[in-house]
Amino acid sequence: MYKLSNQAPSNSLLFNYHSFMATADKSTVSPPHFSEPWKFSDVVLVVEGQKLHVHRGTLAIWSPVFDTMFTSDFKEKNSVEIPLPGKKADEIKLLLQIMYDTSWNRSIMTEGNCYFLLDLAHEYQIASIIQLCEDFLVSTVKGKRDKDVLTVLLVGQKYGLKKLLKSCVSEARNLSLKELKRHDKRGEIDPEIYQQITDGIIARLEAENRTLNNRQGYSGW
Repeated sequence: MYKLSNQAPSNSLLFNYHSFMATADKSTVSPPHFSEPWKFSDVVLVVEGQKLHVHRGTLAIWSPVFDTMFTSDFKEKNSVEIPLPGKKADEIKLLLQIMYDTSWNRSIMTEGNCYFLLDLAHEYQIASIIQLCEDFLVSTVKGKRDKDVLTVLLVGQKYGLKKLLKSCVSEARNLSLKELKRHDKRGEIDPEIYQQITDGIIARLEAENRTLNNRQGYSGW
């Protein structure tokens, strides 16, 4: 993992990039499967023995990690090929497809790929894709019970996703105390977050009890 001293590319820079790509002729910007050189590609990512032909400028705009890699005194600065050990080719390809997708097609996001995309986006500090993953996970939280909602909560906790944490805490307050306590990873939940959940559960139970007592009182009139 590369340590960075520079800031991530600004939102305006990414906006200008997307504006350019969106107005360009799609026949000139739609990428192939990265398996061969195309449209002035100038660097090759080697993943699981596969060579993915990409553009330094595109990677640098999206990722401060790649930006630093290409502009500082790392060996990759002038390398034609950059190995990515430990990565899966299909996962890196999907990450690249999102980078090069001018339409930001959200239908590409599923519960099957969101977690590895989030992990890669976090490693390469790609804020826009982190946000895309967080928004998707928030949309899946409502109605999850027991292990599901708490598992997603742990993902939000791991990556510091505040909006996702807020949604998970809100949904987890619909659990029973028994469901919360029996979760096999409850010990991994931050104590402060755990307290927020239990306080919410207790407050909900007290409110339900008051409502029940009021109804019983009315029925006795």
